[in-house]
Amino acid sequence: MIVDSHVHLFPRQWEPAGRMPPDLFDVPRQLERMEAGGLTTSIVSDPHIWYGDLDTGDIEQVRTYNDFVADLARQHPGTLAGLATVIPWRGPEHLDEARRAHEELGLAGFALPTSDQDRYLDSVGDEFWDYVSSVSAPVFVHPGGRTVGQDLMGIYRMGEVCGRPLDMTVTLARFILTGAYERFPQLRFLCAHAGGAITTIADRLDFGHELRNYAPLGPWGEVELVEPPSSHVKKLFLDTVTFGSRTLRMALETVGSDHVCFGTDCPPVPWTVERHLAVVDELGLDDEQRADVLGRNAEQLFLARAAGRTGGGRDA
Repeated sequence: MIVDSHVHLFPRQWEPAGRMPPDLFDVPRQLERMEAGGLTTSIVSDPHIWYGDLDTGDIEQVRTYNDFVADLARQHPGTLAGLATVIPWRGPEHLDEARRAHEELGLAGFALPTSDQDRYLDSVGDEFWDYVSSVSAPVFVHPGGRTVGQDLMGIYRMGEVCGRPLDMTVTLARFILTGAYERFPQLRFLCAHAGGAITTIADRLDFGHELRNYAPLGPWGEVELVEPPSSHVKKLFLDTVTFGSRTLRMALETVGSDHVCFGTDCPPVPWTVERHLAVVDELGLDDEQRADVLGRNAEQLFLARAAGRTGGGRDA
């Protein structure tokens, strides 16, 4: 079993409104890619990246997207699963949509951007996290197309190669340091791109928290955590989309093989399944660890929970 936890597809009706790779609208092509690469299931989500005039975070477009992925899951049961997109910073209607997507559409979890309009995840209201925790829904966190500080990264696509991992790192660090993870310990985040640099700075987060009252370093925040920040880093689920084994090895050493999920980011990233599998193979995992990473973890995190609930798409 190989579960691809990081796949993006868009509704066909959006295509005229943007400048996006054609593969993002081509469901048959994705099914062919899955068969060729030996994938059992693809978990489809909105990347929160759009080049064009359409505001895909508008509530009407959010509903359109969630209906789209629910239909994919209904039409291809066991092969395609869908995550509900919501932009919870943008008002109570997004919480209402989260309820609809979970309770009526039966989607396998939620997909959130790392930030929206210069606001990170810690600024999302507690009512949203209360709901997500109460229904035990996993959350896939993915960098959006316009990250904080992107205006300073205009050359060599720095917004993509540096800005998105940075946005992931900062949003996770803030979520931990502000105490949100301690307030909502049931939350389960799967973080795209192995969480950016969050595993690299885990010890540094502990250093900062330990010296929070050391005046020469400047003021700390109001929250004092019960547990060291790195303990919350270790609770994260991280995907394998690192494009190299060095970063992935650190992720594995930090959170363990039971918290790493295989992903390809394809579409739109034009890497084959085999190339992503080769990165995993460089880690030298034993059979049990490899089975966890390639499928069991994502199956337990997303698919088993969704299968245990009623729903799974709209009526035909």
